[in-house]
Amino acid sequence: MEEYIESITGYPSIDKPWLKYYSKEQINAPLPNCSLYEYLYECNKDHFEECALNYFGKKITFRRLFALIDETARAFVSIGVEEGEIVPIVTVSTVTSIVCFYALNKIGAVSDFLNVLVEKNDLEILFSEANAKVVIALDLFEEKVIEAAQKNNITVITFGLNQEMPLFTNLGYSVKMARHKNSTCKYEKKLVWNKFINRQKNIQIINRKKDPSTTCLLAHTGGTTGIPKAVMLSDNAMNAVVCQYINTSGIARGEVFLNLMIPFVVYGILTNVHLPLCIGLENVIIPKFDANDWDKYFEKYHPNHILAVPVYISPIVKNPRLQEMDLSCFISAGVGGDGMTNEIEIDLNRFFQKHNSKAVVLKGFGMTEVCATAVVGFSYSNKLGSAGIPLPKVCIMIYDRENRKELSYNQVGEVCIQSPSKMIGYLNNEEATKQLFWTHDDGSEWLHSGDLGYIDEDGFLFLVGRMKRIILTTKDGVAYKVFPNITEKILDSHDDVIQSCIVGIKDGDNQVLKAFVVIKDIDSSTITKIENELKNRCEDQLPVYSRPTFYEFIEELPLTAAGKVDYRKLEEMYQ
Repeated sequence: MEEYIESITGYPSIDKPWLKYYSKEQINAPLPNCSLYEYLYECNKDHFEECALNYFGKKITFRRLFALIDETARAFVSIGVEEGEIVPIVTVSTVTSIVCFYALNKIGAVSDFLNVLVEKNDLEILFSEANAKVVIALDLFEEKVIEAAQKNNITVITFGLNQEMPLFTNLGYSVKMARHKNSTCKYEKKLVWNKFINRQKNIQIINRKKDPSTTCLLAHTGGTTGIPKAVMLSDNAMNAVVCQYINTSGIARGEVFLNLMIPFVVYGILTNVHLPLCIGLENVIIPKFDANDWDKYFEKYHPNHILAVPVYISPIVKNPRLQEMDLSCFISAGVGGDGMTNEIEIDLNRFFQKHNSKAVVLKGFGMTEVCATAVVGFSYSNKLGSAGIPLPKVCIMIYDRENRKELSYNQVGEVCIQSPSKMIGYLNNEEATKQLFWTHDDGSEWLHSGDLGYIDEDGFLFLVGRMKRIILTTKDGVAYKVFPNITEKILDSHDDVIQSCIVGIKDGDNQVLKAFVVIKDIDSSTITKIENELKNRCEDQLPVYSRPTFYEFIEELPLTAAGKVDYRKLEEMYQ
């Protein structure tokens, strides 16, 4: 049995100094070997009358949740969804999206949550890659989904945001939608939700145990190379994160969790849905986050816990209506998905303390390829500026990729990960899968993260940058990861462009992209023409969140001492 024994090899992956924060029981606790649905059921089978979901004030018990999952699973079987089949889902977070996630898992199918901003042409490609026969869509997005599905005669199941809303909220929403409903969206293979569910009444499911080592979720990411890929994640991998967190977090059943995240990132569907539900928390679903509504969220729901990206959390301190509010209900503020400055972390901690909350900012680190979570902060293990410590079953190595050797404490190198939550691989991309994994001289297998960082003597991970840049943009309250090299490549393909650099800047409450462009001839008569042509290219080839909002034409880009574009200097100029 493994336990922490202080050693002095000088190498974090061998010494594992972070284990001193865990008990023997936490370190050696067995991981579940079952499906997501089975683990959810096992965690809550003795608590059926407790609240699982809170949707616009309507509370849904675990008993009701499992009933919804069961009837939806039967409905999927009734239309021929089979074990191992990939089912794309285009939606924000709702009760129905959560029910579909577990219902598909119960029958052994694979959920494939897609970004709601993806354009029709890209949806066609994604449907084709998944060999989709059935697609699920929130009715707000059904028009483009149906247009993309028609090409391959795919069945489209649509549902409304008002599904499972409380009565009066439902009536108000239905009246509002009736005014804006697009009646031209007709398709012979479209199934509205109630008609879909009615098909299950005479269906029985033969219970068969799903192999939890097989794919249960496709998660789309840019990966370490910046090229979009579909990550295949297993039940065991996702449950491993949840189990370790349950064993170490100290969070109690029945507390209130505010779910702000979109489901089409692993951080959303795993840490904001599966994790709190398995703990037994009341999961408050916010389909569309608004940074101006923090006072309403606290006043209405009295949340105890939040896990979100920094751009969601940081506006708390600026909300004028929160300045006099008591936040003693608030216990933990977890952040991940992007970096947070020490100044913002300090400001938030001061704000919480001033408003009678014991919460402090708890950071985390991971990547889609390890189910979004490998390193976490806890109240008992937290340092300013750090990303936290590895989970008990996770090991981190700081690696000198150029010289192929492990680095010691406080030395900066690539963060490499060993974890039971590692992916199966990239869908239809064996070459990229091989590039992500590497084998140490001792035979152990590791994942490249593409992030630069160091580990201190106490086992805390500090991130200092990325080997491949990622920018977090926000649009209408939703955060998206953008790989600027993809946008830059499109700009640079223009005949008059010499070089470009994309950075993230603030535009009101949103973070957007700004393009710095060097062209052959900076002339006022040609700049407008070139800018319009670049905008057209981006509109044709990129989703909305990857397109520059602003353009600036300059004579040359700043360079580092190594002769590379100094994008950090550009960021600092417009911070």
